[in-house]
Amino acid sequence: MNKMTRQMMILLLGLCLGLGMGTTAAAAKYKPINEIPDSVPENEEEQQIWDIGRAHQQEVRKTGEVINDPVMEQHLEALATRLMGDLLSTIDMEMNVLIFKDPTVNAWVYPDGTIAVQTGLLAEMKNEAQLAAIMGHEISHFLNRHAYIQIKSKQKQSAIGKGLGLLATAAVAAKTGSLNTGLMDTGQIWADLVTSGYSRKLEHKADKQGLELLVSAGFAPDQSLPAFEALRIQDDNETNLSQVWSSHPDIDSRLKNLKKQIKSIKSPPQLVPPEQEYIEKYGTALLVDAQLDMQRRRYQRAEKTLARYTNAIKTEPLAYFMTGENHRKQSPEGPDYSARIEAYQRAINAEPDYAKAYKELGMAYRQQRQHALAAKEFRQYLALAPDAVDVPIIRWYLDSMPASTTSGVSTTHATEELSP
Repeated sequence: MNKMTRQMMILLLGLCLGLGMGTTAAAAKYKPINEIPDSVPENEEEQQIWDIGRAHQQEVRKTGEVINDPVMEQHLEALATRLMGDLLSTIDMEMNVLIFKDPTVNAWVYPDGTIAVQTGLLAEMKNEAQLAAIMGHEISHFLNRHAYIQIKSKQKQSAIGKGLGLLATAAVAAKTGSLNTGLMDTGQIWADLVTSGYSRKLEHKADKQGLELLVSAGFAPDQSLPAFEALRIQDDNETNLSQVWSSHPDIDSRLKNLKKQIKSIKSPPQLVPPEQEYIEKYGTALLVDAQLDMQRRRYQRAEKTLARYTNAIKTEPLAYFMTGENHRKQSPEGPDYSARIEAYQRAINAEPDYAKAYKELGMAYRQQRQHALAAKEFRQYLALAPDAVDVPIIRWYLDSMPASTTSGVSTTHATEELSP
């Protein structure tokens, strides 16, 4: 994440994140978006906030920070549209979604209604009803203009009294394309926004309306409870800015309020969407999240996510290969290689031409000094990937093996002889 993008992310987390800690903000005088006579943004100040959010969306689209997966985005946008119901036609807009590569269990909404979900959240939810519970909460923040309300509340506090003036300057930078101006280095204003987030009053309002949206969309309301419970920080999580929000100390009282609201709901029994369907829609995010966990050496969490994926989808070689890699990285020297070998073999069974799996099988056998098996897998790798950058290394491995292993085949010409 480059400096400018990180600064903009911190800004937007402070402005818009929907699961945050809070101070007090008076919201009564602000009309919900669907009740504003003309259109939103209602005024220039609010337009500035929207401009910053949209500028950030454009920037992250150009980076590797988000998953640009049109199909998965369509599933998420369809879910958001279902939650919005008739409100969409009332305010004349379409739902947009960004999927961030971040293992934190989190989501937020931009001022213009674009919903951001992190791969950690998608990996943690067990079905689409749970995901809808979180998205309904964020949609409520948007409908009630909570980002604008919170900024206006902050403007009244002396420590950040110049907040909207800074927003105006930022908006100009966004429009001219000069976002990397050092603008956010003013520090205290944004630090205060990030550490305070939405007020409790706004959070509870979003909880209540989010539940109403969930039920109106036909989802089981009790699925909101495990969804919000998943927002707690886990013991093995790293502390960072975005996790400040999910560690909200008021989560227990919010869950208590949700339980009361659920009991008061009078609606026919509603089905919980199956997990299989959920993984078919959002499985890519699970694989990305598992990869992020592997990079952070959170191997047990990655293993759990990968097992969940492969239990549902048995035809994706990448998932099996990643499972093998997770075992390899967790125990690079063994002594038990069986789980690793089995995973690579399952990748090959799913796709016989999956070259990387042959190479890693060869490496596993080589570590165990099973030279004949290693040579067999290495040769298959050379046949499938003759132009790979590590071909010289694999040939050297073969040349270093006992003569009986190579069976008289010259590794220098192995790829030509074995190629179809």
